[in-house]
Amino acid sequence: MNQPTRDLGTLRKGEVVGGLIYLPMFLVGTQILAVLIVLLFTGKRDYAEVSVPINLVYTGLNAVSLCLIFRHYLADQLRRLLARGWALFGYLLLGYAVYYGLALLISAAMELLSELFHIEYYNANQETVEAILARAPLPSIFMICVLAPVGEELLFRGLIFCGLYRRSRPLAYALSMFAFALVHVYGSMFSQPIGVTVLVLMAYLPHSFALAWIYERSGTIFCSIFLHSVMNTLMLFLLQAMR
Repeated sequence: MNQPTRDLGTLRKGEVVGGLIYLPMFLVGTQILAVLIVLLFTGKRDYAEVSVPINLVYTGLNAVSLCLIFRHYLADQLRRLLARGWALFGYLLLGYAVYYGLALLISAAMELLSELFHIEYYNANQETVEAILARAPLPSIFMICVLAPVGEELLFRGLIFCGLYRRSRPLAYALSMFAFALVHVYGSMFSQPIGVTVLVLMAYLPHSFALAWIYERSGTIFCSIFLHSVMNTLMLFLLQAMR
């Protein structure tokens, strides 16, 4: 992975600036705003009762806001999707195969590290998903399988991967992968052993590589959005099957 070889589209200067400004909102601001909105309209103070609406508002705000910020980029990406048509279905299958193969390798490496360093692995983000899924299945499925993929793909594959791709392909992959993994662990990383944090970061690398790879191969971010949605849907199905 040395030189960019494919046309991924371009972001307007205003979209890049808007995305960078919105980044701290994505990480912290919309979470606070979602809490305030839900508490204001429900009057409830028990987090167990409002966790689902808070997460729903949070992912919804991010998806809508980022769609507005990147509206010109999205319009171009949609044209690319329509121009390629059903040929992109093969990319989805190949992208999932890449993810699954990497997931098996990373899982083996995680198990080895866990045994060598006596680390008891757990994923706080996954535990949160299981909790909200148990409380409100349908809203949670919509949030996890529709809203979250749209917002996260626009930020990590749109702003970061596409934004850096022409300058440095390796950097685009590395930074988008690390940022995607970090955002799924930063909420709990200071309350758990560092070894657990490292393993959780590793667990998200197959996802982030496959999503960047399918965007690069297909030339449209809608493929990575679709694949992200498929990954999350299968993850929810497995969680339900294991209950």
